[in-house]
Amino acid sequence: MKEIITIFIVGVLVISGLGAVASPVDKHIRIEQSKTIMFSDPIINEKGRYITIQLDEATSELREVGKPTIPVVTEVFVFPSGTIIEEVEVLFSGIKTEVLSKPILPARKSVPLSTAIRFVSELKENKEVYESTGLYPEKQWSYKVVSGMKNTEDVVYVSIQTNPVQYEPANNKIFIATSADIKISYVKSPNVVTFEDEYDLLIVAPEDFSEKLQPLIEHKNSHGVRTILKTTEEIYNEYSEGRDDPEKIKLCIYNMKETYNISYVLLVGGRIGQRWEWYIPERVVSNDDRWEAGYASDLYYADIYKNNKTEFEDWDSNGNGIFAEWTNFVDGRDIIDYVPDVAVGRLACRYGFEVDIMVDKIITYESSACDPSWFKKMICVAGDTFVPGINGDHSGVPEGEIECDHAASFLEPLGFDIEKLYTSDGSFSGPSDVTSSISDGAGFVLFSGHGNPATWGNHPPEDDNFTTGLQLRHMQQLKNKEKLPIVIVGGCHNSQFNVTFLNFIKGILEEGKAYFDEHFWHKTWVPECWSWWPTRKSGGGFIAAIGCTGLGYGDFGYDTLKHRGGWIDGRFFDCYGNQSIDILGDVHSQAITDYINIIGGENSRQLDRKTIEEWALLGDPSLKIGGYS
Repeated sequence: MKEIITIFIVGVLVISGLGAVASPVDKHIRIEQSKTIMFSDPIINEKGRYITIQLDEATSELREVGKPTIPVVTEVFVFPSGTIIEEVEVLFSGIKTEVLSKPILPARKSVPLSTAIRFVSELKENKEVYESTGLYPEKQWSYKVVSGMKNTEDVVYVSIQTNPVQYEPANNKIFIATSADIKISYVKSPNVVTFEDEYDLLIVAPEDFSEKLQPLIEHKNSHGVRTILKTTEEIYNEYSEGRDDPEKIKLCIYNMKETYNISYVLLVGGRIGQRWEWYIPERVVSNDDRWEAGYASDLYYADIYKNNKTEFEDWDSNGNGIFAEWTNFVDGRDIIDYVPDVAVGRLACRYGFEVDIMVDKIITYESSACDPSWFKKMICVAGDTFVPGINGDHSGVPEGEIECDHAASFLEPLGFDIEKLYTSDGSFSGPSDVTSSISDGAGFVLFSGHGNPATWGNHPPEDDNFTTGLQLRHMQQLKNKEKLPIVIVGGCHNSQFNVTFLNFIKGILEEGKAYFDEHFWHKTWVPECWSWWPTRKSGGGFIAAIGCTGLGYGDFGYDTLKHRGGWIDGRFFDCYGNQSIDILGDVHSQAITDYINIIGGENSRQLDRKTIEEWALLGDPSLKIGGYS
């Protein structure tokens, strides 16, 4: 009652012109937001000695290896930055019970997207779970609150995971909810942060490249993208408290966000020629999946805040100097926020001429709207990613083609023509099919298959043979001139920008002839990686490429769409086509954020963590997709 009287008095003062000291404006007012989710009856199908359960409303599945595969419905709520989430409640109703004729299908291990690895993913039950009379999952719902950005705006995400289906394995019984009522109680922050000066884009580059970047800075400013350049030499002098060069750069990004509210960071530089040294260093994460001990992650530079949106996120929560450390013991791993706070892209330039090429490409691409005659085309290149002889996959489903069809479904409503190069119908039979198609121009290209730093390709249906799509030696055949696509490549190591010819020499010196039996075929000795080579190519190629810096992963059959690479590659096109995001770095960052919010597992499942860590943008994050009108 006192609060109502106070608000009434302040209202009178404001109306009478005496409201300049209206203290209730600074009060936190509790607000509630509610939503009811209705769940349809689950679809139950037999699959051999198991059954599968699907739910129309499902946004993902619980896919813990060896444990039952259960549909999940996740609701994501977005609030302004500074919002304080006080309480989340979920109440389920209409619980029904059904006895199953067979146990629920357990989740398989995901399969590496590499033809060099013969890995058979077998169905195995976790006996502890399948013999239990307890419910799986144990909790009917959970939630997390993360801070990030959406279309350059700082926001707070509340991700609520509901499990409307719970399973009692020992009795082969499921409990199904009909609906769930969600209530979120929160308060808005009364403080509005203002900045004396603001910039949109921070370019980080060595002094050697600074003069070459001036035309790009002028171009960006002319289109309202306020741009500032910081050289690595300046950063290393100013941020001596950083433990190494990557941390010094990240501290600079953090400070520039705090001071100038930047939204985009363009890292200009890769290795210095073929040397071990760097213009812009990589951050190698310590996530050993038994195939590789670590890999480069530029997400490190994008995730600058912990979830409180003030504290610096150093990716070393246990303080032992090992970054993004994963162990099978929770206490030994780094617990990381991961949500991008700025959009980061890298031009992995090793030489000055590459900077010249990229500056010219970006300016030309953005200076006017791309011609719809070529831009409104998407090229899909794919085949059967997992096959019987290599992976033991007898699903009969061409995973790469399924992924491409899914991604294309987000662009077709926008009027895009879809050109499909598939092994299943012979339209993709070799490199000439790909180079010919790209040379005609396209707005987007999606490759879904297998790769390494020098090669990409996929299999014909149910065939262990490999159809090569593009190798480095084919890149010069791309004659698309200024009709440049944004390329998403699903496969292993296609975006491994840390390769160098010195790896060849090192391999021979350390391993001798044994090097040619194994590591030579990893192609880490090529001078530049598959994604970057055509991006920095003159006279055509790509305007940008997104792919894995390390070993990618996928799943058999239609499960390929449910998490890992198949999910995040498709999500890029959802963000552009369905969520109407048209700045390249925002699309890339939102896909990662959506993975964290919807799929989750970044701090509890090793391969979910790897999926977002290794998904790198080689291109300008502030790029206006389709150019400026």
